[in-house]
Amino acid sequence: MNVLILEDEPLIAQGLEREVRAHFGARLGNLVLHDNVPQALAALAQGQVDLLLLDLNLHGADGYDLLRLAADARFQTIIVSAHAERSITAFEFGVLDFVAKPFSRERLHKALQRYTGRHTEAASLAVKKRGALEWIAMADIDHVQADGHYSNIVLCSGEQCFHDLPIDKLMALLPPHFLRVHRSYIVNSLGFKRLQIGAGGKYALDTQTSTGIPVSRSSYPALKQRLLG
Repeated sequence: MNVLILEDEPLIAQGLEREVRAHFGARLGNLVLHDNVPQALAALAQGQVDLLLLDLNLHGADGYDLLRLAADARFQTIIVSAHAERSITAFEFGVLDFVAKPFSRERLHKALQRYTGRHTEAASLAVKKRGALEWIAMADIDHVQADGHYSNIVLCSGEQCFHDLPIDKLMALLPPHFLRVHRSYIVNSLGFKRLQIGAGGKYALDTQTSTGIPVSRSSYPALKQRLLG
């Protein structure tokens, strides 16, 4: 895996580099440090960055501007910033975590673990609940429904929460066992219970929590195989 650290304070950048190397060990392929947005954009444009550690104040430039400019690139982001009051904005970009400066080694490693564990049941996702940013376990998600340019996440408890990302971009943050069963629905396959076959070639999926989730005709064969297998 390849990591890019974008930080304009040399001592903090060195500390981040040290902890990243300690956390990932032999799994780390390439680690690059930059201190300005143009350099980082050039690196991201090459498509060889898996994880970005991003400061928000970069010689006066805004780190969120970089995320807007690199919106189509496929990488995960952990923000490390002294501007904790801006953490709710991070939610709009689907970042993995927001680590407030000054940070402890334990807090940073917890954020890095969100990356290494993103394809496991222990992985988590940032959602908006009661006007605040909270983390929910991937295992607690039953399904996701598109809501215009946003997404509605339904938990196994029946509780619903909101995500600012559209369903297409949210899909990229979810582990492989989350399947797109319809243009408007993503379902946690670990909760599959029943695949309903209706008249006229209409299909619907039941989970341990929900019933009647629409299934597209193109998705039906793969879902049938998974339920049988």
